[in-house]
Amino acid sequence: MDRRKAASLVLLLIIGVSAALVFYFNSQQVAPQHEEEQTETKIEPHPFNALDWWDIATTFGRITLINDALVKLYSFGIRYDGTEGYTKAAKYVMDYFDTLGMEASYWGNHESVVAVQRGYGNDSRAIVFGAHLDGPEDSAGVDQNAGGCAVVMATAYMLSRFRLPIDVYYCFYSGNMVFLDSEKTLRALWGSKEVVSKLVSDGVKVIAAYNFDELLFYDKGQPQSKRLIAQCNVMSAHGYHQTKYLADLLYAVLLHKGFDIMTITEDTHWQSDHWPFWDRGIPAINVKSGHKPSDITPVVDTPMSSNYNRTQALYLAEAAAYVAVYLGMQGNGRPTRQKLQSTLHLGNSSSLYAVMTVEEKPTVFGTMSPNATVQISLATLDGEVLLSSEVFQENFTLRADKTTPLGIVRLTVKNTGHTSSSVRLFLEYTQDTDGDSAPDSEQYVWPPPDPPLDWDGDGLSDEDEIKHGTDIFVPDTDSDTMSDYVEVINGLNPLRNDAEEDADGDDLTNILEVTIGTSPISNDTDSDGMPDGWEYDFHTNPLVNDSAEDPDNDTLTNLQEYAFGADPLSADGDGDGISDADEVSLGTDPLNEDTDDDGLNDFLEIDNQVDPLQPDTDGDLLPDGLDPNPHVNFIVAILLTTAIPVIVGSLIMWRRIR
Repeated sequence: MDRRKAASLVLLLIIGVSAALVFYFNSQQVAPQHEEEQTETKIEPHPFNALDWWDIATTFGRITLINDALVKLYSFGIRYDGTEGYTKAAKYVMDYFDTLGMEASYWGNHESVVAVQRGYGNDSRAIVFGAHLDGPEDSAGVDQNAGGCAVVMATAYMLSRFRLPIDVYYCFYSGNMVFLDSEKTLRALWGSKEVVSKLVSDGVKVIAAYNFDELLFYDKGQPQSKRLIAQCNVMSAHGYHQTKYLADLLYAVLLHKGFDIMTITEDTHWQSDHWPFWDRGIPAINVKSGHKPSDITPVVDTPMSSNYNRTQALYLAEAAAYVAVYLGMQGNGRPTRQKLQSTLHLGNSSSLYAVMTVEEKPTVFGTMSPNATVQISLATLDGEVLLSSEVFQENFTLRADKTTPLGIVRLTVKNTGHTSSSVRLFLEYTQDTDGDSAPDSEQYVWPPPDPPLDWDGDGLSDEDEIKHGTDIFVPDTDSDTMSDYVEVINGLNPLRNDAEEDADGDDLTNILEVTIGTSPISNDTDSDGMPDGWEYDFHTNPLVNDSAEDPDNDTLTNLQEYAFGADPLSADGDGDGISDADEVSLGTDPLNEDTDDDGLNDFLEIDNQVDPLQPDTDGDLLPDGLDPNPHVNFIVAILLTTAIPVIVGSLIMWRRIR
């Protein structure tokens, strides 16, 4: 009984010690590796996201666009059409538009130059920007219009970034500087008359025509607000929409940018290339310098003259580009919505300007930071308050108290609280471009563009970018060197930097897979049974099912080489003198010349009839590579050598004793 108790205690002791050892060794094991945490990528929205769609156009302005055109056009010594200077200038203009991807050609007998930026819709509406390209017959005075041509060319450059649903015509008229009377008051206007006739005969509905004429002269002694004059037809006879509306659009943009440099006048005395449009009942205005040169101090007509101000030409070109996008995007079932987005410090304010074409009470809505207070007001330029309200809510909607008159209004938001605030406002109103009482949103509709709009050119349409939350202005939203399009079509996350991750576990990073064309979410892109990582390492084709091929002619297919761990491009992958096929038959490692790591090459082991799969063939505790005779177990030999004398001696002694 005591023996049984003792045995039980010993057994329990053995079990307890075993359990303790198992727990100890398990606790020393490395914890299983989990997938790395996916860190969130900080994404900064492109500044364009804070702008109106049409306001983006003004960000592309460059003074070099104006300067380059001025220097080049002046160098030709442009005269009236048909002369050598005009021909050189016309070719320069045509070549310029060719670089913008627009086709330019001669129109009419007097060879005015016209370039067209085609819209993607089926809308027949169009906008015209024009300037006379010809100079005076008898002098190279201030009338030479390189400035106006430079504005048209700069406007075209900015608009070339956009795809609009309506057409834009860029016209460089000839025959403007030819006078039909001795007093030089009646101009021929041959080129613009021919251009208008062709537009009308082609069924083009011109909704706005802007003519830029004699822009650059600037007298520092005159008021800044008189730098530019926008001349429109008589409003009382033709209505607001056909006359002053076009000038108000330009003026509102200039004010929005902080440039109060334009005066608007009703003028039917200054004859220029806007007149043929007026004669056809087409809304048109003429924009020219508001400063007059002195008869006492003649103007030096050179591109670098101190009498010329090229920056005002750039401001005008930016405003023109803005207006074109604004007008071109009106319609398609949507009311007009202008955005004002800003971060306001205490006491600061921000404003936007809009042009009302319908007498109504517009809506203001938006969001702002928590615990902020702002004052929102809407007023006309002459100070009539249409809306004034202090807002405390993060989300708000307001409606004007009074009906807006036709013309420019100013929406202002001021931080009146105790903290800085981020504010995002929208002014929503009805747009009626032609004043026919039919809102543009109902009157003008166009189909989706084909191909779809893709602002950043990353292959992912703007509509799809919105669905995926990516930035339509940035081709690689998360800045991981893989474009949004590539990430979306490959099932990756375009909002997180996952370039160095391995989504499918095939030992190839996502960025490498995108680079070589394999799928980052499938470890076997071509479904041939061989992982992409293995095919990449061994230089087979991970995009083509080449599992049955045998490029090294060793009788093993690529799939077999993968299965047996061999090199598909070498008949003897480890260079040990044994072909991969024989190694597979023998069970040795085709990529290791010493399969059993005993210090003896597989080929030598086989050649010497030693087992290449056993590091100690004779079991004598010496690796075959260190064993002088791997066929003989030296322990057994010693035992036998020692045992024979013992056995013989023992037999002899036994016989003696006996």
